[in-house]
Amino acid sequence: MQGCASTPLPSSSTTPPIALALDIASDETVEATYSLTKPVRALHFAQNLGGYREDLWRPEGSEFRWIREGDGERIERTDGQSFDRLTFDIPIDYRALPKNYAPFSPFSDRSTLIYSGHFQACTAVPCDGEEALPITISATGKTIGVSGHRTRDRAQFVSEGAGTNIFVGNLKPVAADGFVAIIDPGLPTALRQHLDRSLPQSIRYFSAIYGPLSFVPELYVSMDDRPEPNGGESTQGGTLPNQIFMHFDGAHARQRATEGSPLELDWFFAHEAAHLFQQNGIGKSPGDDAVAWIHEGGAEAMAALALASRGAAEREYVPQRVDHAATNCATGLAHMPLDRATTEGKFDLHYQCGLVFWLALDQSLREHGHDGLADLNRAFFAKVRAGEPWSQPVFMTTAKELGVPDAVLSRIETLTDGGYDDAAIEIAPLEILARRSLKLAEEQ
Repeated sequence: MQGCASTPLPSSSTTPPIALALDIASDETVEATYSLTKPVRALHFAQNLGGYREDLWRPEGSEFRWIREGDGERIERTDGQSFDRLTFDIPIDYRALPKNYAPFSPFSDRSTLIYSGHFQACTAVPCDGEEALPITISATGKTIGVSGHRTRDRAQFVSEGAGTNIFVGNLKPVAADGFVAIIDPGLPTALRQHLDRSLPQSIRYFSAIYGPLSFVPELYVSMDDRPEPNGGESTQGGTLPNQIFMHFDGAHARQRATEGSPLELDWFFAHEAAHLFQQNGIGKSPGDDAVAWIHEGGAEAMAALALASRGAAEREYVPQRVDHAATNCATGLAHMPLDRATTEGKFDLHYQCGLVFWLALDQSLREHGHDGLADLNRAFFAKVRAGEPWSQPVFMTTAKELGVPDAVLSRIETLTDGGYDDAAIEIAPLEILARRSLKLAEEQ
């Protein structure tokens, strides 16, 4: 496997205050032990994950308790005393989390992905959840894939930033067209064959526009069709630095994997491939979920244009999806501007509204002699790579510099920041531009 976002263990002069040992002694449980360089009264986590840790992370001994603190949480001793070591027993099981990746994505052969980001902690608040955490993983008889390497039984790396997925199991990676894949052996054959065609097609499309990726991305597709105790079923996909992953979970996982439209999978893989090219363009993962319409909507628009250029079925599917997005955007923004969507639990609005916004920007730029969305991406990537923040002001300034009319930019800003009377009326001209953008893509 190639290029995770992790780094080697630091030198002693830069050793972080917390280290973690993950011991995978069985296919069912991981023992997670935090060791601290100095005693502390609490271990802090930037996000409370909807109560996941409190529900399932069982501390060794009964003298610990979980306390919410803002958006995060801490664990402390009930007697208020300090500690320098804390061990949890954690079940290796999928858990659907609000606006977050699952901590574990089991495979049908009992291999698993472990998302390191949820283990990152700090010794004091404020805690941003991206602090460097040295991790040692022990899994006797298994292969551990992390930080671009595969080792048997034991591995070490540093998780930081958004974290990464750690693979633990005995499945072997397969070199594919433009990526390295570990695919669940339980995946239906037809879906596997479709995947083998779809993701390379997206990577080739974006490479022709933005240049080839500077790394070989990893793809993980996992499936756990064991029934969940609560009867839950879930399908989740996402992107971490240099990684794309997709997980089907619950009793009808195989059925759900095959009953959806192949075009939905094509869109998913194009969207996640777009994130890889965003990462490659700026040298890191794009951030700030308060303005997620920029990176999520941008990836949606890149996927739309990629599919619209392929064939008749795609040319019929993409406009329908854009119309649906515009309708959902208008409905959602009737209750709040987009800059409140994340805190109000309506994160999907960033995808739907962002798709329309970006395609409108694409068309506006094409009408002014530019290469549309591609030119805007390249200019914005360059600014972020040079040190400017991934932010709405920088993005909008970049669009204005390229020639997007003030009328279009002000309409987008009104929908994101507030000040409109009717969201449907406000978004209608942007939807018209988005439709024209797709027409041009179809003709190319």
